Amino acid sequence: MVIESWQLGALVAMLVGVAEFFHAQRAARVAHLAFGHAGPAAWTHVTPFLRTAALALIAFGFHALWTLPPAVQPVAGKPQKPARHHLVVALDVSPSMHLTDSGPRGDKRRSERARTLVASVLQRLDTSHTRTTIVAFYTDAKPVVTDTFDLEVLDNILDDLPLEYAFDPGKTDMYRGIEVAADIGRSWPPGTATLVVVSDGDTLPAKSLVKLPPAFVNTLVLGVGHPHKGQFIDGHSSRQNVRALQQLALRLGGSYHDGNELHVPTPVLTAATSSLAPPKQRDLGHRDLALAALASGSLILLLLAPLLALLGTPSSAPARRTRAASRTQLQAGATS
Repeated sequence: MVIESWQLGALVAMLVGVAEFFHAQRAARVAHLAFGHAGPAAWTHVTPFLRTAALALIAFGFHALWTLPPAVQPVAGKPQKPARHHLVVALDVSPSMHLTDSGPRGDKRRSERARTLVASVLQRLDTSHTRTTIVAFYTDAKPVVTDTFDLEVLDNILDDLPLEYAFDPGKTDMYRGIEVAADIGRSWPPGTATLVVVSDGDTLPAKSLVKLPPAFVNTLVLGVGHPHKGQFIDGHSSRQNVRALQQLALRLGGSYHDGNELHVPTPVLTAATSSLAPPKQRDLGHRDLALAALASGSLILLLLAPLLALLGTPSSAPARRTRAASRTQLQAGATS
């Protein structure tokens, strides 16, 4: 038979209660010898109940902590619990992303601004339950890292890694990045993934867009680069193509945000990444109750003895005279 923690606590409370009852009866017979006719302070009558409750709480706490499985701390870079969500970042690594016209003051490269935006998104997600995949696209698209929990790996990839050299020169094929992201997510359960596309939208191919698999329920398109003032590169003026990015977000059933100067607002991020739920506040569990019971029971026993010594006797003048008279009578009886 396996006894539960609350059953052990109730059993200890019953045994201690019976012992306190007999102890109170015996103490009442000699109370006038210690306190005189006034007796002890009125509040001391709750002492048996306090001791009973304290020992029951300690028994419950010790038994619960003994029977609970040990709490294992997560190793850095590894999940504490199985992942429930997937985040796929399709990152533009074309040469136009190295142009300097981004940020609030326009002194950041588009790739730097893209890294800052992605980092801001990751910081506001429950990364302990979310695997992240990064797909780099230029003339083609290639997955750089797939299903990782390690934020340091993501930082190293986003930290200006020269990914454009992994592709042949040419025109940017943004749709190819969407296709690779869709292929990666085909095996995932429905409604468990979010796609984030970061690009300047410089050029869009003249072909149809692939349909995302059921795993993707949200899409967020982030634009970088100045939306009005262009810079010359590869024989044309490059700027953030807001209209093309908005059209892409519409086709994907998602939303567009101009991240050239402002981070993604939390309401926009929450709406766009509803499948990537933020961490909920931890409910009060069995281990927490056991620790609280053990601490409170120990505290009661710790404070009870000094409180009885300091405040357990009446402090009024009649009570002091009664105790003095009792001591005189005892001394007289001893000498006779």
